[in-house]
Amino acid sequence: MITENNIPIDIINITEQMDISKLSKLELLEKCKELGITKSGSKNKLQLIELIGKNKVIEEIPRNTPITPITPITDADTKTFNVIDLFCGCGGMSKGLTDAGLNVIAGIDIWDKAVESYNKNYHHKAYCADLTELPPEKFNELYNMEGKEVDILVGGPPCQSFSIAGKRDKNDPRNALFIEYVKYLDYFKPKAFIMENVIGLLSKKTANGENVIDIIMEQLNQNYNCIINKLYASDFEVPQNRRRTIIIGIRKDLHILPKEPEPIIKSVQDRIAVKSILIPKEDVDKKYYLSEKALAGIENKKGVNKEKGYGFGAQMLDFDKPSYTIPARYWKDGYDALVKYNEKEIRRLTITELKRIQSFPDNYIIEGSNKDIIMQIGNAVACKFAYYLGKYIIDTLTPLTLLTP
Repeated sequence: MITENNIPIDIINITEQMDISKLSKLELLEKCKELGITKSGSKNKLQLIELIGKNKVIEEIPRNTPITPITPITDADTKTFNVIDLFCGCGGMSKGLTDAGLNVIAGIDIWDKAVESYNKNYHHKAYCADLTELPPEKFNELYNMEGKEVDILVGGPPCQSFSIAGKRDKNDPRNALFIEYVKYLDYFKPKAFIMENVIGLLSKKTANGENVIDIIMEQLNQNYNCIINKLYASDFEVPQNRRRTIIIGIRKDLHILPKEPEPIIKSVQDRIAVKSILIPKEDVDKKYYLSEKALAGIENKKGVNKEKGYGFGAQMLDFDKPSYTIPARYWKDGYDALVKYNEKEIRRLTITELKRIQSFPDNYIIEGSNKDIIMQIGNAVACKFAYYLGKYIIDTLTPLTLLTP
């Protein structure tokens, strides 16, 4: 009789493999505990499945009995893509990507307060550094001690400089951050990248009249198949109408053309309303309410703007719709998004509400003064938005893992 590993070929191990291949690593570890399997904590998912398989009872199945095919275990089940988060801020992008199942191995940002906040929330580290002084070779030498492959690069380099300088001013320090981003791409050659920026990037021009986005894409398209997306965070379960430019690139040799991420919320009417994240009125500290002087100022400005045909400066939230975009400048007066109960009771959003609007959990730690905290929140990528971008990248790269021998 033909045997395999001294087991007759007629005797087939049906040790729940068709089920356990679908379990998470945490569930597999629990299964190991049930079976009395020791030293399983350091194993990856594939090794855990093999361990469990060896310890289960072998059950005889008669010859010629049809067998339900076992779901193949692929690298997609066992591999976690490694990510570096450039311009990471306090960690909104990293939070979403981590929740999506990606392995963020490091963040980099120039603002010490943001880095301090980041490091309060993650096991891996963010490094406080100016990218112009931390080339990728130096980063790899100093911080990537385990020599991990970088599969995905994310970040939003400020591209305002191009409106002043132009692509031919390669040595202009105002262009440096985008150039450094490209250097990290060229050095690590990640399978994919996500570049996030303001929607205004698409309409910016240089002093010479060149389109900034054309300059950027000329660089990115050299080694990556790219797609430019104009996405609303509110279409991805974020209670905020935050519109962003998202450039996604997949390395050309992988022969995958990225597609626009599909909105999770298909209808404007189904977007998450800001009322769902507001603190009960009776629990809001009085310090958030506008003074009589501020209220009078809003009314006066409203009248002047109406005469001149300008828009109304202070924006009152519609409780049944997502919030307006929360910018980093919100700390100044909060007029970008105010809660109005009546003409005499108008207030700014609290720190907790601002975090929720950006889909940070309430227990996410953000360090610094009120100004520092609000600036970090306003500068962040909304966590839930980043979560769905992470899921999109995993789904896009999954065909690669299916082809891996």
